[in-house]
Amino acid sequence: MQIIRLNNVGRRFHGYINTGELSNGGVALKGHAARNGAFWALRNVYISVDKGEIIGILGRNGSGKSTLLNIISGGLSISEGEVITKGKISALLTLGAGFQDELTGRENIYLNASLLGMKRHEINRVFPSIVEFSELGDFINAPLGSYSTGMKMRLGFSVAIHKEFDLLVTDEIITVGDISFQKKCFEKIAEFRMQGKSMVIAAQDPGLIQRFCNRAFLLEDGCIISSGIPAEVVCQYEKILNKKKILSQGSRSRMITETKRWATDMHEWGKREGTKEVFIEEIAVFNKSNQKTNKAKSGDKISIRVQFKAQEEIDNFHFGIAIFREDGVYCYGPNTQFDGLAVPRMGKGSGYFELQCSGLLLMPGVYYVSAAVWDKNEIFAYDYHKGKCDIEVTGDPASGQLLSLPSSWSGLPAFFKSRYLPDLDYLVNKWESSENTSLAQLEPLVFLDNYGSKGNIFMTIKELKIKADFNIDKSQGKNLKHLFLWVGLYRSDGIYCHGCVRGISSCGMNSEILVYPKLRLLPGGYRASSGIWDTHTNRFLSYSHGINSFSMISDKRDHGTVYLDHRWNWHIPKGEASS
Repeated sequence: MQIIRLNNVGRRFHGYINTGELSNGGVALKGHAARNGAFWALRNVYISVDKGEIIGILGRNGSGKSTLLNIISGGLSISEGEVITKGKISALLTLGAGFQDELTGRENIYLNASLLGMKRHEINRVFPSIVEFSELGDFINAPLGSYSTGMKMRLGFSVAIHKEFDLLVTDEIITVGDISFQKKCFEKIAEFRMQGKSMVIAAQDPGLIQRFCNRAFLLEDGCIISSGIPAEVVCQYEKILNKKKILSQGSRSRMITETKRWATDMHEWGKREGTKEVFIEEIAVFNKSNQKTNKAKSGDKISIRVQFKAQEEIDNFHFGIAIFREDGVYCYGPNTQFDGLAVPRMGKGSGYFELQCSGLLLMPGVYYVSAAVWDKNEIFAYDYHKGKCDIEVTGDPASGQLLSLPSSWSGLPAFFKSRYLPDLDYLVNKWESSENTSLAQLEPLVFLDNYGSKGNIFMTIKELKIKADFNIDKSQGKNLKHLFLWVGLYRSDGIYCHGCVRGISSCGMNSEILVYPKLRLLPGGYRASSGIWDTHTNRFLSYSHGINSFSMISDKRDHGTVYLDHRWNWHIPKGEASS
């Protein structure tokens, strides 16, 4: 049995509202003011609550939680859609509504309960239970003005939960009072569930939602962007929080607009600099069998070991390694400081440090390795070798791509066979341009996260989906076996990172989704290109090159283009202070 159902519910407020201002019961109304001044605080909301079910509503401040709770409880009308209710609904949104400081606790119980719709005989019946649950004892006869804030909240909560209901609507005020009283509140919720009562709980605390709720909904900017199993919805919520946290720390300009050390000066390769308290003797690459080599297969495990000799004792330093493609493109550059590792004081003698990468996600080609021992703040190097060691990555070439990134087309493996890949020389001098023809037309690409939410900012090592919609003219029916959809990822400076192709099987409107389950692009700006490639004529029937943009953010500080799973190992000669 459904207690309540919301079908396509929306709530619009009138009057222009600036971004971030508070209105209508403290709801932050953000960025949806239309030209006529109307603002949609909620839109396209579908929610149902069954008997005995506890539903969680997650969302940041200003997401629309308060508006939604007031609609469910009947305190706010809707602008569109419908709300269907069966049974008694009680709202626990503002504790102690109508409390008067000059009245006693006893008198305020009768006042507050009557405002909640309870009759005097009902209040008389539950009065002893209200007093007992509130734990106010003799204070029940004292003026409310003598109560602490916590005592007032406990009294308000105790009154509210003693009203008969089929559905209780509440927010995080259930976490009132001290730890002991909170435990009592949680036990009461468990009791309600056993009695077959339903609840809707709005919260910013993921733990509360996971602990009590059968299902959860995530609100963001007035829309439900995720729903289902609480643990999965909480994961999406935490992703939003992490993204906002990173952006709020001023790192958008640092990590997106100003990309970090995207390339290096190849004229410096083979040179070294430093104060020479530490002297790097050798940089060597080891394969997955721990054999020294200058070759590795794309995707294989490798280790880069740096042998050094300390001429003097040093402290407050870190190790760094960087990998560059032969044309100077910065691929990856971690260091021990970025990884939060404490390196002990170094004494005189020989030692080494080693970067172990579990999978070298670079396309075939020649790469160069730099290594350094830096001071704590990376102001100067004790020794810095630039592009000293080279390594050849072997495997099937893939038309100039930099990276080998796991991907698939709507659950099917992506493929890189050279005979299907477009000749990207066709796109030379066509950056930030597009062309559709009568034979094929491309729609703008759409970027989605793993919950299906549209966006243009994504987290490193999280899922990214790229939806490509396109139309093939029916005149191409006999030519379909020669037609392929191509989607390519580029850095904002035009470096080709990765691309995939897929055969086209039908004329008319088509829709394909390219999935990167854990996109490992490091922070910066990126572009996505697409095209319909005809292998018979070796040309694009249509293309869009570098127009669709997105950005990557991360809590990882590593330099370069791709994040590689790695770990550090070292042997450091002990100094006198640590011997």
